[in-house]
Amino acid sequence: MNKQLQVLLSDSLAHYRSRLLKKALNTAQIALEFGQNEGAETQGLVRANLLLARIYNTNGRYQNEPSFFKKALFYLSEAKRLNNVLPDPHANIEIPLIGGKIYISLKDYRKAESCLKDSLALAKSSGDLDNTVISLAMLCQVQIGLNNLDQAEQLAKEGLDILKHRNENRLGSLWSEIYLQLSQVYIKKQDYTRSLEMSQSLLGLSRAAGDIEKEILALRNIAVVCGVKSNYKIGMQFFLEALDKCEAIGYRELFVQIQVNIGTLYAHLYNYDEAINRYRSVLDEHGDLLEDRTKVVIYNNLGNIFISTDQPETALEFFEKANVLAEEFKFEEMIAYTFAQMGRAKFQLHCFSAAIQDTRFAEEHFQRLGDVNGLQINLLNQGNLAFHKKKYDEAIELTLKAVETARTMKDDAAEIRGFKLLSTVFKAKGQFEKALEYQERYAEIQEEYAKVQRNRQFLDMEIRHTIKEKQKEIEQLTNDNEYKALLLQKSDQISRQNEELRQANEELKQFAYIASHDLKEPLRMISSFTQIIQRTTDSYLDDKQREYFSYVTEGVDRMNTLLDGLLKYATIGNHQQEFEQVNLNEVLAICQSNLQVRINETGATLIVDHLPAVKGTSQLLTQLFQNLLTNSLKFKKADVKPVIRVGAAESEDEHIIFVQDNGIGISHQYREKVFEIFHRLHTQAAYEGTGIGLAICQKIVKRLDGRIWVESKEGEGATFYVAFSK
Repeated sequence: MNKQLQVLLSDSLAHYRSRLLKKALNTAQIALEFGQNEGAETQGLVRANLLLARIYNTNGRYQNEPSFFKKALFYLSEAKRLNNVLPDPHANIEIPLIGGKIYISLKDYRKAESCLKDSLALAKSSGDLDNTVISLAMLCQVQIGLNNLDQAEQLAKEGLDILKHRNENRLGSLWSEIYLQLSQVYIKKQDYTRSLEMSQSLLGLSRAAGDIEKEILALRNIAVVCGVKSNYKIGMQFFLEALDKCEAIGYRELFVQIQVNIGTLYAHLYNYDEAINRYRSVLDEHGDLLEDRTKVVIYNNLGNIFISTDQPETALEFFEKANVLAEEFKFEEMIAYTFAQMGRAKFQLHCFSAAIQDTRFAEEHFQRLGDVNGLQINLLNQGNLAFHKKKYDEAIELTLKAVETARTMKDDAAEIRGFKLLSTVFKAKGQFEKALEYQERYAEIQEEYAKVQRNRQFLDMEIRHTIKEKQKEIEQLTNDNEYKALLLQKSDQISRQNEELRQANEELKQFAYIASHDLKEPLRMISSFTQIIQRTTDSYLDDKQREYFSYVTEGVDRMNTLLDGLLKYATIGNHQQEFEQVNLNEVLAICQSNLQVRINETGATLIVDHLPAVKGTSQLLTQLFQNLLTNSLKFKKADVKPVIRVGAAESEDEHIIFVQDNGIGISHQYREKVFEIFHRLHTQAAYEGTGIGLAICQKIVKRLDGRIWVESKEGEGATFYVAFSK
């Protein structure tokens, strides 16, 4: 082969393996033109045409662009024509093998199977074990496409047996082909343990070989398994890594699939806003890449979100879209499911005659399909409609069956609705004991469901915070030109990450607020019922049991105090406020009034010098100095009355306010740590508190663009300084 042509083809192949498809395509076309102009030997021209066929096929898969597949088939036919002139044994195998891959991309599995059987027969007869393994892997992919999973597994294992008898490092790519197909087979078979094992092996091999496409597929498969096993945090990390790599190589079709997966994961985490955004983004921006079944799933998932959030009208729109597509493409289970959900939405909208019609259509399909997902929804619809017609016994029978089916389908939401409906029906019948029984079961399972929902929502916040903290993948470059070029490439990404980080900070504030606010309700319940139990049983309790009750009460009080502090910390700066000049003398007067009882109890002396006005808000400044004064009152020396002085100094640019006390002081090594949230230097028994007060002070000062620090020696009191810009 001409040396220059060989170099060009080698360069193109290297670009192709790195999935730099534009470079690969340009280089391969130059190679072909060069070979044709220079009258290169046939073998070189066959190689150039086969490489172009592979590149166009991969481009077609990435973009789901039919014209690329036509070009791939054109270059394949050219390679075949040239090879017929002077047949090459290796090309004889490679031509039908690449043809099989192109027809797999086109989902023409019968033609793909025919081509691949030819390549397999030729490879076996010539003793070409490499292409034998690749042909088996591709035939496995065909059978996966045809949903013949047992046959697919058998083909992959045949390839695996060949590899096990050969122990050469260069065969890593062949192992990857088999592991990829087996991981897909086991996901389809819902054998998630073996799929995870295959995918992890695939990930290691593909990374070692620099095969980014297989790396993405391994990441995607691992993420899918994690999602199925409710390991959402790890699943999300793998999905997002796969998404970034898809974007890097322009693999649009897989990018879209992963976006759908991520949307579904967010829906499982009850982050409905993010799920809706992902689904709508896919529909609006990448609708041309979506398969019909995927569109049905997206419309259905959007309907599920809106029906779950009491938006039946919007839900109905999406269920109807899903139903139309499902009927068009004969997706039987989705037809039944969407009819059931349409009936449910129409019932909520009080369109009873239409709801009855959809419920009947759904029932006809479920009678053919048997016990599949959606049956529980339709049974609930029938129960609701029977109740609406005051056919109470029929409503009870149907709803009990719905609850049992929901339990089988692991549909907690449907089970909850079933218990609620049973309670309503028995109440309407006047059977109040039964109504109460089902109301209690409804409340019990509803509480468990709410716990799961809260836990997943907290996990979602943790996931998104972890995502935002990912290190930006910018390595330090020694060459300024390379560094500037990288900055230009990354500028959009950095801007996007900065915006995501801002949103993450807002979400963390919300998380702290929810945790501190919503947890107070069960605490109040614990406190109330503990007091009731103690009052009603006090005459029967011994001293030890009364002591145990006191531990519960004290624990509740401490938890309430902690949550109050956390709530204050979380809400500092949540709302934009206009700053104004605030007279600190008035602020200290308010603080002294608020703390007068504590001052009297400790016998403290409070000395307040004349203080300046500073920029801020009266609310934040009162909270700041009240916390500092409380700190001085709390950490007093035993048998020594506190003496606290508040004074002021100034520099050219700042007002500096100090709060000085004669308390126990702070060791030099803890001067920074005292401002960390929940950091305590003493036990609860020695000094009460939550470890939030000084953290609140620091957060307020930062909000006011100031500085705060402490100077102290252990046993010699402490002086806290706050500097405000003039």
